[in-house]
Amino acid sequence: MIIQEPIQAAIWHCLNHYAYSDAIFLAERLCAEFDSDDSIYLLATCYYRSGKPSQAYTILSGKKIVSEKCKFLLARCCVDLHKLSEAETVLTGNVGDLISSSSCSSFIETIISDYGDSAAFALQLISHIWWRSERSHLAAEACRKALYLNPFLWQSFQDLCDRGVKPDPEPTKIFRADNLENFNKCLGSNSHVNSTPLSSYNLSYESINTFNSSTPAQKMVNMSVPSSNSSISSGIQPFTPDMNNAKAIFVRPLGRKVKVINENAYSPLTPSFGVFPLENSDNLSVCSSQSMVLVPSATLNETNDHKFISKRSSKPVFSQSGNTSNINNLGTQQITMPSSPMSHVVRRSSRIITNNCSVKENTKSPNKKFASPKSATRKIKSGLIPKKTVFADITERHPKERGVMEVETLTLAQQALNLQKKTTEGLLSLLRDIGIAYLQLSKFNCKKAIQLFQSLPPRQYKTGFVLSMIGKAYCEQSDYLQSIKYFSEVKEHEPYRDTLMELYSTSLWHQQKEVALSALAQDMTALDRNSSSTWCVVGNCFSLQKEHQTAIKYFQRAIQVNPDFPYAYALLGNEYLVTEELEKAITCFQKAVKLDPRHYKSWYGIGAIYQKQERYELAEMHYKRALRINHSSALIMCHIAVVQNSMDKPDQALHTLHIALTLEPKHPMCKYQRAQIYSKLGKLPEALYELEELKEIVPKESLVYFLTGKVHKKLGNIHLALMNFNRATDLDPKGASNQIKEAIDPTNNQSPLDDSDNITCNPKAAGS
Repeated sequence: MIIQEPIQAAIWHCLNHYAYSDAIFLAERLCAEFDSDDSIYLLATCYYRSGKPSQAYTILSGKKIVSEKCKFLLARCCVDLHKLSEAETVLTGNVGDLISSSSCSSFIETIISDYGDSAAFALQLISHIWWRSERSHLAAEACRKALYLNPFLWQSFQDLCDRGVKPDPEPTKIFRADNLENFNKCLGSNSHVNSTPLSSYNLSYESINTFNSSTPAQKMVNMSVPSSNSSISSGIQPFTPDMNNAKAIFVRPLGRKVKVINENAYSPLTPSFGVFPLENSDNLSVCSSQSMVLVPSATLNETNDHKFISKRSSKPVFSQSGNTSNINNLGTQQITMPSSPMSHVVRRSSRIITNNCSVKENTKSPNKKFASPKSATRKIKSGLIPKKTVFADITERHPKERGVMEVETLTLAQQALNLQKKTTEGLLSLLRDIGIAYLQLSKFNCKKAIQLFQSLPPRQYKTGFVLSMIGKAYCEQSDYLQSIKYFSEVKEHEPYRDTLMELYSTSLWHQQKEVALSALAQDMTALDRNSSSTWCVVGNCFSLQKEHQTAIKYFQRAIQVNPDFPYAYALLGNEYLVTEELEKAITCFQKAVKLDPRHYKSWYGIGAIYQKQERYELAEMHYKRALRINHSSALIMCHIAVVQNSMDKPDQALHTLHIALTLEPKHPMCKYQRAQIYSKLGKLPEALYELEELKEIVPKESLVYFLTGKVHKKLGNIHLALMNFNRATDLDPKGASNQIKEAIDPTNNQSPLDDSDNITCNPKAAGS
């Protein structure tokens, strides 16, 4: 005969130790014996955790599943396999398309009711589906509710920020421990881990009243199970002790050292709260004789235990001279909570207070009858200990040795819960600080975001996530040297990290650091060839080497690995733009903005295509669309000014450049374009002033010297004009020679290149 529970435990044990093939084998044996939702769920979980969502999907979709955990796993598989419509049907039934903004709240409440502690994760999953199907209002509402239920779901907060949706409430209110309705829903209760959240427990005068109905501690302390309509059915409420009435009884051990539990030595079946198991004494560590033991007030109902107490009657049970200061140190003891039932716990708990641990039940001859104990009739002082308890019997026998200590404030469990709350508050405080910084970065307030990230605690600051966020912020500001600095620190601290490495490669691309970019490409391919970031890095490497067709192949590979990666589409569109394949380029940019409407780099790329086609009005419209998303980009403003100047609107162009230079006073391209317009309008002194400042910013830029020569030529300064033309030729012999000849030859009526031709139409230059 096969019993289900041991097999399940063995399967989870294999999963927890990454023995996936063994777990799958055992799960298949379990399904053969028990064709139930639980066994199917376990088999599908084995396949899913081993990286085979297709097999898990086939298992679950081929059965008529009823349990919510099976539905959730099936929906998870559907999302991974890009079956979004089917995933929504699994989660919502057939009402997914009928959900509107007005009915969204009621639907979310249904999800919460159906999925219980997993509701936050179900809402996070449905929000992902709604984001992808362009139902932003519904997705935002689901994300907000998921965060309300579980503020540790960072991805939901990140989705709101990345989509430009204001988190409601603010991060300072989202990540707060006092807003948690239920610790269990946030911290979980895993039956395969030797712990249970302390929020499940609530101490009263004699027993712990509020336990999860699945925990065995109810039997350990001889307590009643809450009714199904109590607050337990909808989730365990946080511990709220009655500070006036709450009392717990502690006893000092009988002049001997007390063995306490080593929490790492026990399986989930091992009781460890208030009851010390007797099966294996090797797993017990010895503490000092000053330690205090929390003993449940269970009723003795066994003859052996009564007789054992009578044997101990000659020895003092309670120490009258006990130091009550030990009670204050109880919170320092580490405890674990049981999560699986255990039988005969009342009998074991009664033996804990005794000295002889070798007493076994049924040690008498089977023919000898057990003598029933006589009921005690002695008087007991009221207000100390309830009648018919172990302690009542003992104190009646030894009233002078009685040393009952009453704790009116914090008990052991309460102190442990307070510690848990403080730890949770510490984590939420950290999330709050990171969330505020990330929100600023999502709004492209890059300088503010950098300050906030840099103000994090040193241990958190020196992590790959925070350093990569700072690197991204500098990249958005087109400060590529600083971006490279922080991304290189990321690779130093966390060489395994692939997130945002595509931005690192873009910064190296802008700085023409070919060797460093090649090394990064080799590291990434050795790290993970199934990462889209890897192939973006490799594509940028070949793009820098002017091998655009090879770069296109690798960007296509990045899209093949992850079809939902907008940045890969933007890079591919840029390569098509360089190779003059404009139709393919605009298709790539349009796919990117469909995946992410706030992907301003792709809006910028579409504007660059229209600018190249001299469709300036459309170019200006798409540039402004990108600017509405990233309002602090001086480079996008510069391109808008170029388009406005091309449409014979020099005054508007100068106004736009003035705003851009207010944001970044030393932006080289903005200053160059303003010098161009001044020269075109005949404001030659203003143009020379801009160009002299520009020489200090970019001393090796040939176009600056070429434009300076043109201005001097107009002013009649032939000697200065020739000097600047020669300097431009030295810096760029091929690019500037023809333009210089045209500028020097007075018989040549052709004008030099227009300012718009001197602008590189490159989405990477938009702060990508």
